[in-house]
Amino acid sequence: MALLGRLADHWQLKLLSLAFAVGLWMFVASEEQSDARYTVPLELVAVPVGLEVTSLQTETVAVRVRGRRSVLTRLHDRDVHARLNLGDAQPGEAVVALLPQHVTVPGGVAVVGVTPARVKLTLVVRQ
Repeated sequence: MALLGRLADHWQLKLLSLAFAVGLWMFVASEEQSDARYTVPLELVAVPVGLEVTSLQTETVAVRVRGRRSVLTRLHDRDVHARLNLGDAQPGEAVVALLPQHVTVPGGVAVVGVTPARVKLTLVVRQ
C-alpha cells in the first residue's frame, strides 16, 4: 500500500514528464526524410587472375541516397562506396548492371539509385 501511495505522489509532474517524453519521441521519429546525391569512384573488385580491365566507360558514378536530414548532413563522399564485383567476368567486352546493392552506405541511409545503371568495360588476358 505504501508503494501505491508513493506512485500517486506528484502524479501531475509524472504525467507531464510522460507527455514530454512522448512528444519528444514523436518529433525525433517523424524527422523529415531527405535525398542527397554523391559522386564516388567506381571500385572494381575480384578481377579474375590473368585478366585486366583495359577500358571502362566511367570511373565515377552518381549515387542517390535517402535518409534523415540529420544523418545526411554528416555523410561525406568517402562514406559511400560503389563496388563492382568482376569475379565471374570473361575476356572481352561486357555490359554490367550497376545496382543499389553494389553500393555500401552507413546505417540509417538507403541507396535509391545509381547512375549510370550499366557500365561497359573491356577485359583482356594479361600478358
